[in-house]
Amino acid sequence: MKKATWYDREEDILGIQLSDDKYWKTVELPNGVKIDVSEKGAIVGIEIANAKKVFSGKTQKVLEQASLQ
Repeated sequence: MKKATWYDREEDILGIQLSDDKYWKTVELPNGVKIDVSEKGAIVGIEIANAKKVFSGKTQKVLEQASLQ
């Protein structure tokens, strides 16, 4: 499995896929980060809301790269 990133411009969400394991549940953190976990407890993905605020300035390249994938 290839790890992948994606960026949804309309929703301003950066996603990071870490595994092809079956998704079971999402854990929401108070800072707008969501962590997807498998039944075995492995982290399979991460979503970051308000990505433009998190990745600004020089780190905005993260969003640009994710948009290309």
